[in-house]
Amino acid sequence: MTNPLEKVTSNAEEIVTEAEIVNILKEKPNFNFYYGTAPTGPFHFAYLIPFNKLIQLAEIGGKGTILLADYHAHLDAQKTSFELMELRSKYYEECIRGVMGPTGKKFKFIRGSTYQHKQDFVEDLYRISARVTTTRAKRAVSEVVRMSGDAKVSELLYPLLQILDVKYLEADIIVGGIDQRNIYMLGRELLETTGYQKGAYIFMPLLPSLKGGGGKMSASDPSSHIRVTDSKESIKSTINKAFCPAGVLEENAITSTVKQIIFPRFGKITIPRKEKFGGDIEFESIESFEDSYTKSELHPMDVKHAVSSALIEILTPAREYFEKHPDILEEIETTF
Repeated sequence: MTNPLEKVTSNAEEIVTEAEIVNILKEKPNFNFYYGTAPTGPFHFAYLIPFNKLIQLAEIGGKGTILLADYHAHLDAQKTSFELMELRSKYYEECIRGVMGPTGKKFKFIRGSTYQHKQDFVEDLYRISARVTTTRAKRAVSEVVRMSGDAKVSELLYPLLQILDVKYLEADIIVGGIDQRNIYMLGRELLETTGYQKGAYIFMPLLPSLKGGGGKMSASDPSSHIRVTDSKESIKSTINKAFCPAGVLEENAITSTVKQIIFPRFGKITIPRKEKFGGDIEFESIESFEDSYTKSELHPMDVKHAVSSALIEILTPAREYFEKHPDILEEIETTF
């Protein structure tokens, strides 16, 4: 995949808009891009989907910023207290550095709390808050913040701060999960009123739950995800138990992992098989892999073994970091 536009658009759920992306790549080869994440729960392997995209954007010349949205972690139902903000932000930063490999050194990491309280930011927050109804703010954040009953003011502020992050991180291109779409689409209406461009957006798909049933992967359900700090044995055990119907791609977290995580990172996958079943088989395109899987030419357990091996390879640097700093991990795990 050598075409820069192909790297930008590959595996994306939606691009807003491709024409704007094309113009950015043409007019600003060293474009700025960012991705934000709030340190609210255990860091799990589904984050690899947007982070693989960040790696691809850096490979074509983009300058990346990773926002550790610590204030957002508190605005979201106080999931992270002010006292835990720095500890959890440090944990997320080291997890991200680990899973991104050498490319992670190219990124700037920034805490939201370093600029979101400053006068210019707050004045812009006042400006756009005067333009947004509570109904619109609730709709924007409904897929990100789990609101129960009457919405708290903090939950309505959440999307407005996120919209302004685009301006204050000087982003040309923004990467987010598809669940962030409503927030950023509201932002496209508001950012120009603050004197900034509306931005172009790459929305990545969400990984299905390992349990199946149509739900998305959730950090609050240990059986539906893998933490980046999990042991090799734990990763293998979780993957072996995962929902992976033979010949079916829909709602299949294992084949989705092959498509959204393994191929973008390695460009291929080798499925281990016993000689009596034809021996190992390597796929160099996701299309050929999916074709073989839907024809039931691949056994789900063989695919699971390949996925476990790939995830262990990707997650090992992060796990090894925390094995060397057990005090940090122990303190973190007692807070979730």
